Amino acid sequence: MAVHDQRAILVASPSYPNSIAWSEENLVAIASGHIITILSPASPVHPRGLITLPPSSPFPIGVIKKDDLVTACLMPIRLSRDVRPCARSISWSPQGFAPNSGCLLAVCTTEGRVKLYRSPFCEFRPEWVEVVDISDMLYHYLESINFGELKETSVMLFQGQDDAGHINERETIIELQDYVSSTRNKRRKTKPNITEVNKCIDFLGEEQPHGSVADIVLQNTNDGNGDLAASRAKGKKAKGKATINSCSNIKQGSSLKRTARHHSSRRENNIQPLVTPQQYASRTAMLSSLIVAWSSVVRSFGVSNIDGSPNSCAILAVGGKSGHISFWRVYEPQCYTIESGKVPVDPVLVGHLQAHTSWITAISWGIHATSSSKTQLVLASGSCDGSVKIWLGDAGELTKSSEISKASFSLIREVTSITSAPISTMSLVVPVQVLDKVVLAIGRGSGSLEVCISHISSNTFESAGVYNVHNQVLTGLAWTSDGCYLYSCSQDNSLRSWVLDGSSLSETPFPRKFPASKNSLNLSQAYDLCFGLALSPGELMVAVVRSFDSGQMHQMYQARTHKAAAEFYWTTRHSMGIPSDKQSNGYSGSTDGDLVLWESTILWSLTHYDNIEEPLVLWDVLTALRALKKSIPDFLKNILCKWISSWFRGYQPGDSIEKILFHVQSMLSKMSTRRMHLLNIICRLMRSEIKADACPNELHVNSKLPNEEGNLDVWNDLLANSERELRERFVSFTLKAVLSRSYCSFMVLANGTHWSPVGMAQMEQWVAINHALAHGKLKNLAAKIGEGESRGKNSQSEYIKESCSYCSALVPFESPEYAKCEGVEHHQEGTIETHELKRCAVSMQLVSVVAPMWYCICCRRWAAKLPPESFFTMPGSPLDVNYESGMFAPQEHCKPLCLFCGILMQRHLPDILLSASPA
Repeated sequence: MAVHDQRAILVASPSYPNSIAWSEENLVAIASGHIITILSPASPVHPRGLITLPPSSPFPIGVIKKDDLVTACLMPIRLSRDVRPCARSISWSPQGFAPNSGCLLAVCTTEGRVKLYRSPFCEFRPEWVEVVDISDMLYHYLESINFGELKETSVMLFQGQDDAGHINERETIIELQDYVSSTRNKRRKTKPNITEVNKCIDFLGEEQPHGSVADIVLQNTNDGNGDLAASRAKGKKAKGKATINSCSNIKQGSSLKRTARHHSSRRENNIQPLVTPQQYASRTAMLSSLIVAWSSVVRSFGVSNIDGSPNSCAILAVGGKSGHISFWRVYEPQCYTIESGKVPVDPVLVGHLQAHTSWITAISWGIHATSSSKTQLVLASGSCDGSVKIWLGDAGELTKSSEISKASFSLIREVTSITSAPISTMSLVVPVQVLDKVVLAIGRGSGSLEVCISHISSNTFESAGVYNVHNQVLTGLAWTSDGCYLYSCSQDNSLRSWVLDGSSLSETPFPRKFPASKNSLNLSQAYDLCFGLALSPGELMVAVVRSFDSGQMHQMYQARTHKAAAEFYWTTRHSMGIPSDKQSNGYSGSTDGDLVLWESTILWSLTHYDNIEEPLVLWDVLTALRALKKSIPDFLKNILCKWISSWFRGYQPGDSIEKILFHVQSMLSKMSTRRMHLLNIICRLMRSEIKADACPNELHVNSKLPNEEGNLDVWNDLLANSERELRERFVSFTLKAVLSRSYCSFMVLANGTHWSPVGMAQMEQWVAINHALAHGKLKNLAAKIGEGESRGKNSQSEYIKESCSYCSALVPFESPEYAKCEGVEHHQEGTIETHELKRCAVSMQLVSVVAPMWYCICCRRWAAKLPPESFFTMPGSPLDVNYESGMFAPQEHCKPLCLFCGILMQRHLPDILLSASPA
């Protein structure tokens, strides 16, 4: 049995595969019925975010004749029994697409609606905020092209109208919608409730000639589902129509007359065309979305866009019942904010592909980089008819195109043709180490698992086998980023781990134990079905959502509140050659095989963050390291020795951690910014017990902290030197940007949406204070600024005296993190009142005491200004770059990343509200 680390109880049960998703900012979303729960794996019990799905209004796609209700193509619409919308599919965007640089959550409901949500970072509430409705935009597009139909086949208005424009009384017109049928009420042997909250039946009270039947108006549901409501006016004969439609905005007991006026006004202002049953079914299928999937970040190389928009975007794929896939491009925001959520999110439809002839049930993305300047998107689509196809899209065309294209994607392989087993889930990966290789795992409703490998450039294809290992439908698949390990789950409540060796798949066990793991109450016997899995950003954990068997639960204390649970399991990277039963002589209670697995897994996870395209989200890695630090600290030191020593040559396995760390301090100026950020996060972990609440500026004091474990001073000194090096790099970056000719020529672009150098006067003072430790080249840069060589071009370098926000006293510059004003003297008491203030961790300027600031949960620093994105991708010190080369362009965008940790900064929220925990 796999060992889980923690569990989160849910109040509603999932209903569809892939009901759980893990974001790049370390939040987990779980779709369970009409509720979507968002939680942090660092604290899964509370706090939590919430999305409650409301009923949606119908689309006016047309009306049909009453006699056409018996047409076969309308039977699925008539027989649907959806009472309230439920979440069918969810998908997280990459990090950086929400207004606060977080992730957007795409939600597809059983009504066929697709909406985007963001976190309520400025609303201070648990309910997430809807930002855009994709389905409305899709409807307007389809309406503009007449749903792909020939215009002469459409009847523009109701048939049966007389010359005055009135509807013929003998003509019966039907408009299908998400209605509640009287037939369903008859089956339940209950009378229709005309004051029901979600549905209502209205009778318009005009007299009708004897013998004629009241017209029935049944409006269309958003997903093409609905059931037939047949109703006849009783009692007084009525001339007009009986309408049965969605009344989600009408409370119980509302006046029916007010509802009648609403519907009458809508019919007068929005007369719909008369369509055939085939047209109605086709239009309904086009608007019925089933699956959503975000691509990774797509970057276009070259200069910035003329309108100032970023070059980075992501593509949202939406698959529907008609077999079409629509592609929506979303750019990164031009600027990030934590003060207001009104930064627009503008999806643009850039493609509409007829991928299959039946329902789209699975979509998976990958990125194929043929060269440093050309990127292609790989898309795998699966259908309920069992077919699977692989498509290749031009990323450049999708990024820059302003028109809807049907040729953006080309078919490169039909993996499987139509079969009897529908596709339930898929996972595609393009391994980083072999970019030409595409590995695809396919899960079917029959429980079978298929794996295939494709090489794009050579257009070759090979099958890695079909495995009938699950007894019921597969509900979740997830590859690791290198394409070597696969995780699968099924509705038979099974969770399995696989390793891909060459062209064959072998099952491997989950780890039997983890040091210092805390298992909660065992409820495994009460589990009923499994509805999906998701892999953590560091790929050390897998989250699984399962429903409970209510018959196995305590009927008083659990049955009504324990509907499902999300569990988090540790994973390891198995190798077939590692023994698992040999006892270790060095660490009691663990085997050699277990420790080797954990060592290789953690080392791989730390190493894969060398890729600057990967956001720094190390929560799972740090959780594992903290557990090892408590249980077997010597083993942890051994892992860190191997990780750090792999950066340099000439080190032997027996070298001490102190020797390696002293060497690292001498090589800081040669290290990449990404590795320095990783090193700082690990240093804080290793010194967390001695002074976890130490202020950041205290690290720069030469006093020693208590040495309880022998080498903690080494970690503290390394952290102080590393942060000083990063501060020196950013000061050099800023000063060089001022002196750069490219900055002067593009000065007009620094308009608030792009980065511009600020705080140069404070930076000059910081260099002066640290004159003895500063690099010689940095001193020369500061001297050029001080001599006035660039002052005529940039007035920002002129020194402006700073004053206290509380008493207006002068504030001298003494520290880059904190400040203290000179104070106000109270003559009667003979005292001086001073105030402690904060400085921006980026600009070193005083920050406002009332405006919200960006906060780093790792080093607990605050920032009012944001650094440029290119600073975090630098391979070395900017002092080694000639500023006259034009590399310091100001038209790049700012990123809310911590200058010293590299992780995502966010608004500091109360403990009762959900916050992301990237570290």
